[in-house]
Amino acid sequence: MDRRHRPSPALLAALALSGVAFLPASTASARVTAPGDKPPAYQQAYEKGYADSARMCDKAASFSYEESDSWDRKGWVDGYNAGHAAQC
Repeated sequence: MDRRHRPSPALLAALALSGVAFLPASTASARVTAPGDKPPAYQQAYEKGYADSARMCDKAASFSYEESDSWDRKGWVDGYNAGHAAQC
């Protein structure tokens, strides 16, 4: 058997003990599919909000924003809400 295609048990144990979490493909793709017609500040904040939601499952299930809020705030809130729904 070709061992290059299988991670070693020691590596798997180290990853499990370190708290590294792997996102299922469906949640990873959800993060990437933030609306493409938004500015870069929104896109970056969306990704951050999505990632933050995995660490904040004990917080509110969703946040909101005002129409006058910045793209950064809107992106983070949209990403958090999507991530919380998918991961928590």
